[in-house]
Amino acid sequence: MIELNWTILIQMVNFLILIFVLNKVLYKPVLKVLEERDEKIYGGQQKIKDLEEETRQMLKHYTEKIYKGRIDALEAKNVAKKEAVSKTNDIINEARAKAEEITQQVRSEIVQEVGKAKKEIESDLASIAASIAQRVLGREVA
Repeated sequence: MIELNWTILIQMVNFLILIFVLNKVLYKPVLKVLEERDEKIYGGQQKIKDLEEETRQMLKHYTEKIYKGRIDALEAKNVAKKEAVSKTNDIINEARAKAEEITQQVRSEIVQEVGKAKKEIESDLASIAASIAQRVLGREVA
C-alpha cells in the first residue's frame, strides 16, 4: 500500500518547484520564440498579400496607360491622316484650278491665233481665189 509520509510532500513541493523553474527557464522562452515565429510568418504572409495587391494595382495602372497610349496614338494617326487627305485635296484642287486657268488661257490664245489667221487668210483670199480661178480657167479673171 501507499504510505503517506513526508517524502510525498517533499516530492510534491519538488515537483511544483521544478514546474515553476521549467516554466520560467524553458516553457515561456520556447513559447515566446514560437509566438515570434508565428508573428513573423503571419507578417510575411500579410506582406506578401500587400505586395500582390500592389502588383495588381501597378499592372492595372500599366495596362490602363498602355490602352490610353494606344488610343492616343490612333487618334493622332487619324488626325494626321485627315490632315494629309485635306492637304492632298487642297493640292489637287489647286492643281485643277491652275490647269483650268492654263486651259482657258491656251483656248483664248488659240481663239486669237485663229482670228489672226482668218484675217490674214481673208485679206489674201481674194488674190488666192483669183489666182486659182485664173489657173483653172486659163485666162485672167478680174
